[in-house]
Amino acid sequence: MSIAFVVQRYGAEVAGGAEALARDTARALVRAGEDVTVFTTTARDYLSWEPFYPEGTSMDDGVVVRRFAVDPPDPRRSAALVRQLGLSPGDPALEAAWATAQGPVSRGLLAALANRVVVCWTYLYATSQMAMPIVRDRSILVPLAHEEPMLRFTLTRGVIRMARALAFMTPEERRLVEDTAGVGGTPGVVVGAGLDPSPDGDAAHARAARPLPPRFVLYLGRVDAAKGVDALIRAHRAYRDAGGTLGLVLAGREAPGTRIPGWVTTTGFLTDGERADLLAAAEVVVLPSPYESLSLVALEAWRAGRPTLGNARANVVAGQTARSGGGLLYTGPVTYGRQLDRLAASPAECLALGRSGRAFAAHWTWDACVARWREVIALAGGTP
Repeated sequence: MSIAFVVQRYGAEVAGGAEALARDTARALVRAGEDVTVFTTTARDYLSWEPFYPEGTSMDDGVVVRRFAVDPPDPRRSAALVRQLGLSPGDPALEAAWATAQGPVSRGLLAALANRVVVCWTYLYATSQMAMPIVRDRSILVPLAHEEPMLRFTLTRGVIRMARALAFMTPEERRLVEDTAGVGGTPGVVVGAGLDPSPDGDAAHARAARPLPPRFVLYLGRVDAAKGVDALIRAHRAYRDAGGTLGLVLAGREAPGTRIPGWVTTTGFLTDGERADLLAAAEVVVLPSPYESLSLVALEAWRAGRPTLGNARANVVAGQTARSGGGLLYTGPVTYGRQLDRLAASPAECLALGRSGRAFAAHWTWDACVARWREVIALAGGTP
């Protein structure tokens, strides 16, 4: 049976964790011999949904990609409705209005979903919210859930409860979804992800390519307050003011309006090779986001043998760290500084944590991930 991936954006140019994971998973399944078609929009930007890619069918590393136009969203109304629902949740009409205003609404995409096991990526967007009622008897939902107001919406609980089967990234995400939506009886599998082979990093090359602090902590990902970057900058400033010696490097695209102090080093978007080089040059990789369904950056850091320092408020990060033995946790600016002092003063501990993380990351292969995906597809009625 053919498998359909429904995802709001798709492509090498799309900067988004959910979308990147959907793309990597689709390509891994195709490499393993499965028939996967991606149903997505023409958009690259998740606020305007303006067309970036042409409509129609294309190929991406063996994956058939079908792109559809979307109705114009209303970002201002979407933001206002989220604020209103955060103060007074539970109004189905307002939640439906929010879903339509946020988008992306693509009626052509919905009409094309026939005779397939349909995998909807994330409950958060209209592509899943409108597809699930149509395909519920042959559906898999990948919630990619973390603690946020939208997870508690009645609309979200309904979308999750429609799924024939659920695909989770971590045990912590599974517990959160089952507790929030009351779907403990719905079949599900913790599918996780795989890691692609990475080029060997060259620290000297990273330093030749751009000015870097002599010793530094590295953040990889979207430079955005929603990812905990503002809180990270405040914590690192306090660490510096107390005499801390490690610099801070932020590697990734900056969200509009982000304010970065002059003492912070930024890199902008990086190629895979540049990321590997920076990881080789860094002493610690910091994971500041309090909201994650899976930290791929943690796995990337551990694969490179680098210890992590993660936000303990993120249950997923705390769980990954405990299972891997690859890093430490912090609860706020005081413990952030204390843990950095500890790591900066102990190269032996950094090496030991890095080795433990690398051993853990070695099990995150695409072959193992594909086997788990075949299990969840069978639960949804497919026979890949």
